[in-house]
Amino acid sequence: MFRRIALLAGLATLPFSSALADTATARIVGGEPAPVDRWPWMAQLAVDDPSVSGYLLCGASQLSPEWLVTAAHCMEYLSGERAEANRTFVFIGDTDRNNVPQNGIPVRQILVHRQYENLDRDLALLRIDPRGNTLWPSIISKDNFDDLERRSTGALDESVTALGWGDTGAGNLSNVLREVQLDYIPQQRCRELSSLTITNFAVCAAELNPVNGVQQDSCFGDSGGPLFLDRDRQPWLVGLTSFGLRNCATGAPSGYTHLSAETRELEVLTASAGIPLVDLLPEWLTPPPQYYYQPPGGSQTLTLTLKNDSKENTVTNPILGFSLTGNTFASGRWSGCGGLLSGNRCRPVASLAASGSVPQDLVIDGNSGADQVVTVAISATANQDDYRRRNNRITQKVVFSNQPDLALSAIQQSGNTSEARVAVTLSNRSTLNGATDGEIRFSLPLNTTLANADELGCTLSNPLRCPVGNLAASGSRTLNLTFVSDTGDNQAVTFTGFSGNGDVPNDSDSRATLTLRYPSPAPTQTGGGSSGGGAPAILTLLAGLLLVLRNTRAKAQHR
Repeated sequence: MFRRIALLAGLATLPFSSALADTATARIVGGEPAPVDRWPWMAQLAVDDPSVSGYLLCGASQLSPEWLVTAAHCMEYLSGERAEANRTFVFIGDTDRNNVPQNGIPVRQILVHRQYENLDRDLALLRIDPRGNTLWPSIISKDNFDDLERRSTGALDESVTALGWGDTGAGNLSNVLREVQLDYIPQQRCRELSSLTITNFAVCAAELNPVNGVQQDSCFGDSGGPLFLDRDRQPWLVGLTSFGLRNCATGAPSGYTHLSAETRELEVLTASAGIPLVDLLPEWLTPPPQYYYQPPGGSQTLTLTLKNDSKENTVTNPILGFSLTGNTFASGRWSGCGGLLSGNRCRPVASLAASGSVPQDLVIDGNSGADQVVTVAISATANQDDYRRRNNRITQKVVFSNQPDLALSAIQQSGNTSEARVAVTLSNRSTLNGATDGEIRFSLPLNTTLANADELGCTLSNPLRCPVGNLAASGSRTLNLTFVSDTGDNQAVTFTGFSGNGDVPNDSDSRATLTLRYPSPAPTQTGGGSSGGGAPAILTLLAGLLLVLRNTRAKAQHR
């Protein structure tokens, strides 16, 4: 059933009379009111249907100053006819639901997916007069979507969020924007769990692990609203609320428009209106290290590519800009830029065709200053607005110093009731400078001794100091420490790395805290009587699970 709703004289009603007898239970189930101002790009969509005394309610997301994205089925009157732009309004950034459509922002143009049919490819775009924002969502990239599909089951739990003003039970809408965290369900797994048709242009979410039996879901009135990844305020948009079973919140998967599969259509539609959206991004030519290292008077060349990842649309007037933070004396300059502009900006080319790219170098100079760690941020803009603003910025750190850069790690390799054997590794990440007189320092926990302190040449002070010696650039050394406890109690110890000629940057990477564990011996297993009943119990559980799955495969309904 469609996940929109009609408000008739202020009363919430399902969109088709055949659905009126099927009253849903609690909606945006298990959700909670969304924090005020957290999602300023979220929009309420109100369609003034001439056949009813009221309006049709949906959600939408603002992608750019002039474009919002919603579900195609939201752009139909109850009669099935296409909605008209002059009867369509949006409210952007408000958490309170508005019941007077004409108070909203007028929609100037409605563009529906050219292949939309029966909830497949359920996408529409709404054009408004330019309205800016401070935070923006981004349509998830194919690579990030593929990563989502490959996540472990545990990592998918509560991994996506849905928003809406939808039905809260017995035909009542929420007066405030609500949010709910759901489990993302990979497409193939969803096809196995759902009685609905899940095409390649739909994704799924549900609550598969309800806490205290409280189900969660999107429902009527939430159509067109976003399904996004994690809780970032400028999130990756994964889908749009689209369809599900007649009864919401049963634990069955609900369907959402698969946005990363529709970016080409989004580009074609926006270009047809003369306001094309694009996907412009700066990328490193090769994956960079965490830090580049240079002496105080050195220079570091950063080579990047400015890429138009759009499938259809050309980018005009692409501009690169950079900023430096954390520095004292460093400066930057574009090298070989064909169009240097004022400030720190560069226009490498006048335009970039779809899938086009151009290389560009940025040189960072240390200017013989003191030790400094410089964070370089590079951003890309163009005449066109971007539907993936999250990938418009890349950063890189450059260390200007004659000192090493220490990093430390610690791992317990084995242990028993009184002994813990730990490997502590001190590394010098600098590719330029060696470390002299390296050592590892730590304080012993109560009732604990270091059994091999003499063997390692450790100084029995507080803290203990165990020598590592000199470390070449990019070198490391591991000390194997044996701790003995009088009590066998688990206790934490913090290790810190030092060198005689400093550590730049002197950050938390040179420290590590590890809990020493003294495990008890595993109990000896005897006989097999207690485990003999395990298999029948498991078989009974699986049989019950199959029965539940069969019973939930109800007839699919449009929302």
